[in-house]
Amino acid sequence: MSKNNEQIAPNQTYLKTTEFNDDQLETMIEVSHVSMIFNMATEQLHSLKEYAISIARRKLSFKEFRALDDVSLTVKRGDVFGVMGTNGSGKSTLLKIIAGVLDPTKGTCEVNGTIAPLIELGAGFDIELTARENIYLNGALLGYSKEFINEHFDEIVNFAEIRPFLDMPLKNYSSGMVARIAFAIATVIIPDVLIVDEVLSVGDFMFQQKCERRIRSLIRDHGVTVLIVSHNSDQVERLCNKAIWIEKGHTRMIGTAEEVCEIYRSIGGRAGSEESESLVYNVMNSPIAPDEESVQVISGKDRYDIASQLFEQSFPLSKKTSVVIASGEDASSSLLANALAGSLESALLLVKHGSIPEEALNTLESTQASELFVVGSDPFVSEGVVKELALHTEATINIVAGNTLQELTLSVYRAGIDYGSGWGDTAVITYDGCIGDVVSLMPFIYANKAPLFFSVANNQLTEEVSDLFATKQFNRLISLGGLSFDLIDHYKEQSFEVTRIVGSSLADASRMINEWQTEQGLAPKDEVVVASVWGLHDVLSIGAYLGLRGAFIWLEDSQSLDSIANILGFVQDHAAHLDQVTFIGDDTRSNKNDQQLIAKALKAAR
Repeated sequence: MSKNNEQIAPNQTYLKTTEFNDDQLETMIEVSHVSMIFNMATEQLHSLKEYAISIARRKLSFKEFRALDDVSLTVKRGDVFGVMGTNGSGKSTLLKIIAGVLDPTKGTCEVNGTIAPLIELGAGFDIELTARENIYLNGALLGYSKEFINEHFDEIVNFAEIRPFLDMPLKNYSSGMVARIAFAIATVIIPDVLIVDEVLSVGDFMFQQKCERRIRSLIRDHGVTVLIVSHNSDQVERLCNKAIWIEKGHTRMIGTAEEVCEIYRSIGGRAGSEESESLVYNVMNSPIAPDEESVQVISGKDRYDIASQLFEQSFPLSKKTSVVIASGEDASSSLLANALAGSLESALLLVKHGSIPEEALNTLESTQASELFVVGSDPFVSEGVVKELALHTEATINIVAGNTLQELTLSVYRAGIDYGSGWGDTAVITYDGCIGDVVSLMPFIYANKAPLFFSVANNQLTEEVSDLFATKQFNRLISLGGLSFDLIDHYKEQSFEVTRIVGSSLADASRMINEWQTEQGLAPKDEVVVASVWGLHDVLSIGAYLGLRGAFIWLEDSQSLDSIANILGFVQDHAAHLDQVTFIGDDTRSNKNDQQLIAKALKAAR
């Protein structure tokens, strides 16, 4: 892509980024300024009578919906042209116009040669008929003669791999088997233009590979021009030489498949401001190569595996040989355990309610811990787990008892005084279930030994906690999440310094908390951690890792450009102090493209 393009904005049409030297090739498809407008009734009518009455009373009105808005593209002979975009962007509408199924409201579409449209596999099948009968029926609907079907019958059957079931009614077939038959019928001819709409995403894996091989053969051996709609950017990049990205009916970009796919992976389908999109685009478009050594990924099969890895990187840094144990099945008790680990200056492992995962047990046995602090009685951690711990360690086991979250909150507070270095002058108030905000504040909680308190019904505090606050053990309160203003105003009247942090989303709250922590004089020493808002259980034991390493954590929403842009901006602002960005979770939580983006931003800002 040209590096001199203007910064882009949402809904702005991208110009073609590559000048293709193919004017000498025959034009197979010419779409010129095509718009497709559908009229949707503003009220629901249930009968022809209601429709007629509405017309007579002149009360029938429609809302205009633009499925496509001034879309143009040129496809040359031999092109394999990818069409990309999120659901509802107008991709299928464009293909139906090219296939002649729909006439555009505005603009023109010219096609040279024969077309084989694979737009809706299985359309026109009769489930009561056998597969044999449906082959002839569907072939007729596609314009094939009976003689043509007779000639190619074995080819169709062999490709679909249905010979043993030819005389079975189609209603007994799986959807994948129906797709096999439909694809085999539609591709038995060699068209000038093949139109493929998400065909390569149906059926089983082996069938998808077989379809792709058939399409490759048509391209390679017969020079067929192909249009492919797919959500799979890797597939488009692998099969296509050109691509168009359509978003909400608008052309966002036309260029080589490699160029379009690269942009689409970072921006496509993500909501966000113009400024966020521009920042992401500019970082991605930077010629600077990311430093692979600056990216660390901590991944695992589950939260317990990840917790063990976090522990192994944290425990050598702790000042004491004590270990905090908490249930990974209860988020709030795990968050309390993180706060206790801060007071104890120790690290944290997660177990299940009734058993110890193998990873946690192996990790614990490899340490030489002198004391274990088990946070919670039943229903948090069972007696069986405590007994199992005693069999595998010689450490003293301390039970921080509590059968309810409120009991456990006070027990953790007392344990910090009795066994740890006490608590700081700042307390954190939140509610049961406010996981993400507390995780984002963990650098402050751990560094300042801030105790954590949970509200009860109607966002109030228990009598015991209220009495504790009345003794002025703390000078400052931090309220996370949407706690009531009455509670906050009450403590403001009691001369407490109260900070209330409420974000519009988990990612937004993460931004606000990190900005606040920076204002308090905290800054990441060497590392920033990124975790997904969709995988909060992966970071239930993150407190010690953050506190002992002096790291910050950002929660990323993969669907939001604003979220990734905030992280990019933070990394750029603190690049002088950062050596590493750590991603928590597997590829379903944080994609490699975002990892590359943040690594590029870090290197570019140094």
